[in-house]
Amino acid sequence: MHVVLLKSRAANHGGLEKAASRIATAFVERGEEVSILTTGAPPTHPFIHFHSTYPSSWPAFLRMEQFDRFTRHWLQKNKADLVFGMDRNRYQTHIRAGNGVHAAYLKSRIFTEGRLKYLTCLCNPLHQKILQLEKEAFEYPGLRKLFTNSQMVKDQILDRFSTDPAKIQVIHNGVEWREMEHDFATWSEAKPRHCQALGLDPHFFQLLFIGNGYLRKGLDRLLEGLAHLSRKDIQLSIIGKDNHQGVYEAKAEQLGLSKQVRFFGSRSDIRSFYQVVDALAIPSFYDPFANVTVEALAMGLFVISSKQNGGSEILTPDNGTIIEDLLSREAMALALEQAISRPKTDERATHIRQSVEHLDFSYQLNTLLEACYV
Repeated sequence: MHVVLLKSRAANHGGLEKAASRIATAFVERGEEVSILTTGAPPTHPFIHFHSTYPSSWPAFLRMEQFDRFTRHWLQKNKADLVFGMDRNRYQTHIRAGNGVHAAYLKSRIFTEGRLKYLTCLCNPLHQKILQLEKEAFEYPGLRKLFTNSQMVKDQILDRFSTDPAKIQVIHNGVEWREMEHDFATWSEAKPRHCQALGLDPHFFQLLFIGNGYLRKGLDRLLEGLAHLSRKDIQLSIIGKDNHQGVYEAKAEQLGLSKQVRFFGSRSDIRSFYQVVDALAIPSFYDPFANVTVEALAMGLFVISSKQNGGSEILTPDNGTIIEDLLSREAMALALEQAISRPKTDERATHIRQSVEHLDFSYQLNTLLEACYV
């Protein structure tokens, strides 16, 4: 069988690119011929054929249209038994909607940036193009399977598009559960060393926030909830990048949190932080399924999240809590208090880690591929 994956910028190192590589490799291991249609200088692989185009660098909406046109022309000239889309293209037999539903994302911006910003986005050519491609892809008659990484995204698709529910299958994001075994097993002995290197107090309750784009990820709501607590023996480590980081640093100082909050920027040693902290907070206004949710659980952390993060579907009262109202400082503070009452111990961390063993990446990947053959 000839499997063709559609993934622009396949040479990047983000989560979607990593998933594309693993899916392609898994098809190769099953004996299939695999091609990847992409843009720019492609990576190399001994058993995967890359075919690349070089669209305009600007404007972005034109680049998307050019990539879609390239894939359609290529597929017209080359036989493909299965076309697996991972971006936003019009025509494919299988889609992994890892980006969620763009219309739902835009609507979520009302709560962070106001209705005027939302209406402005609807007039933006880039957003118009994404909405157009998304609709045509989800309603394409030749679509055989649509994979979502959360029930939340599935519901959003059914609310907005004429997509046959029978075509949609929810497969939660996988996690490198087995690969994390050593880092998890050594967290208690590694914690003092990492705390010293990072300037954190091992006797404080350690909280972690990870995310690029602080506004969508709800960092301002987290800071306000933290300031609402009477306890001050809590430190928050913030990982990720944002062009307006200075605004959040100023807000932390204004809220009297400057001694409790540390901004670390982009880091490659995420597991070191997982070893140090007691809990992760990911209060997103829109996340189809934030990978850090399941990563933190696999490292034994209690997780605070929102209903707008599809990853919250794997949370239980034993391994996390869901913020009832992101716009309520009191609701955020209540969620934080629930986490603080459960500091990380060997027993509690082991229990939390075991709650996501079934989401090991190999299991989830196998489920995805098996569904492609149905």
